[in-house]
Amino acid sequence: MTTPAPYFEGRSRLAWLIRLRWLALLGVSLAAAIAALGVVPGVNLPLVAAAVAMGVLSNVALAHFGMQRGEGLTDTRHVGQALLDTGALTLVVWAAGGADCPFIGFYAFPMLLAALLGDRRGLLPTGLGTLAGMTFQVAATRVPALSVGAWDPLPQYASALELLALGLTVGGVAYFARVFAEASRAQEQARREADTLLALSLEGLDVSLEVVERGRVAWQNAGATALLGQRRGAAWRCPAVDAACARGACPAHAAASQSVRCTVNLNSEDPDARVFEMLRLPLGEAADERSMVLYLDRTLELRSQRQWVLTERLASLGRTVQGVAHELNTPLSTIRLLARDLEQALAPLALEGVTRADLEESTRLIVAEVERCSRITHALLGRVDPSRSAEGKVPLADVIARAVAVVSPQDRERMRVTFHGDGAARALPHDPLVQVLVNLLQNATDAAPGAPIEVAAAEEAGGAALVVTVRDRGPGLSPAARARLFEPFFTSKPVGQGTGLGLFTSYTLLQALGGTLTLGDHPDGGALATVRVPMTPVSAEQPVELTAPSSAAFASR
Repeated sequence: MTTPAPYFEGRSRLAWLIRLRWLALLGVSLAAAIAALGVVPGVNLPLVAAAVAMGVLSNVALAHFGMQRGEGLTDTRHVGQALLDTGALTLVVWAAGGADCPFIGFYAFPMLLAALLGDRRGLLPTGLGTLAGMTFQVAATRVPALSVGAWDPLPQYASALELLALGLTVGGVAYFARVFAEASRAQEQARREADTLLALSLEGLDVSLEVVERGRVAWQNAGATALLGQRRGAAWRCPAVDAACARGACPAHAAASQSVRCTVNLNSEDPDARVFEMLRLPLGEAADERSMVLYLDRTLELRSQRQWVLTERLASLGRTVQGVAHELNTPLSTIRLLARDLEQALAPLALEGVTRADLEESTRLIVAEVERCSRITHALLGRVDPSRSAEGKVPLADVIARAVAVVSPQDRERMRVTFHGDGAARALPHDPLVQVLVNLLQNATDAAPGAPIEVAAAEEAGGAALVVTVRDRGPGLSPAARARLFEPFFTSKPVGQGTGLGLFTSYTLLQALGGTLTLGDHPDGGALATVRVPMTPVSAEQPVELTAPSSAAFASR
């Protein structure tokens, strides 16, 4: 059985239509010859002849302009020939008695041809022409003035002719149904072959791709399946987890015939997750039904841009800090001098024991903190690196006590400090660890003002390092804070209450000491910061290469 696929393509379908019309004209001519023999004496043979002549002329013209000039069967030409066929059929049936003629069922054929060869625009005019022809046949039967012929076959042939008319009508409908079914199968096969070819050509590309048909995912390549999971056959939806997409307020929800270009994040809680640019392109003429969606990985590009911005910020910060450090040296020297003068002035005064002890401790703390600030400013100016100096090491207990005194001088009782093993007596660099613990204790205080803060210190097994933990009673880490813990300038505090440099500074100071800083949620609530400081000092002969902290490097949080 030959495939009818060529019936739908240019010159081939036109040739099939021309052959079909010649067959119809031959049938009408044979019927007219039988009527001329007296089998149906009431048939108006001149009118039938006129209809046949009209069909012959139109078929010759169609063959000339369509086949010889290579124009094929256009939609406009098909509508014209369908209306012409309907007109010729109307003349033949009118000549044979109008609505009384059993061959009036042939009016179904122009509609079947329109459905088979034309598009949706051709169905309406063909349908209207068919309805007008059938209405005219009924009118010609009931209005004597419109009658030009009669259906009055000889009695011995009447039943046979009615059966012939019925058989030809049913046979013609069955033929068109078969052609339509085979054409549909051929088109479906061609479509499958095209999809297979598309799959073979796109499967190996380093891009995730989906083909969407009538709102459902018709095909995915391996990249899209790995990225989004198996979605073939399911309703297509934007893979982004943004709230705007959930509300249908993103470009992905535009009409299927429109091109869409937008950026989607497959995990809105993690800015380090892969970010994709989504492109949706309509496919062919059936843009309302078919489109192609590509997902282009822009993660490295966006991370590079963010790293560049971060580098620029840090460079600007470095220049600013050096300038500020230079300007702070003079007032710090003045404060140190005045604090020592105050300490000397208090010596001869007759003060009670508790008051004197409190004032003397306060003046000593002022002097010590001013000296620590001076060492920090000198380090920022590049004159000394206190994190690598062998001097300035004090017991861990003194480091924690100093940090507690700085953060909470009036309410030290809520700082619950516990030591396990011999960790309290181990000597550690004073200034960097005080600065780290001050930052952590201040964050814990801001998370839950007035609530107790637990500080615990212990040696690791074997004494290779000291571990200090700080736990607050606050709400814990939010997803946004968890994703950007050590990023410079990021802060979860209200505007004006945080610089976003505390954790970043603490991280870099500990890194210079060869230590680590991790943060997470405590099982019983609140946040837990863990500081690990190795007992083996970092020597100048073994320099440490400082790297910018990345949230991706802290998988434990």
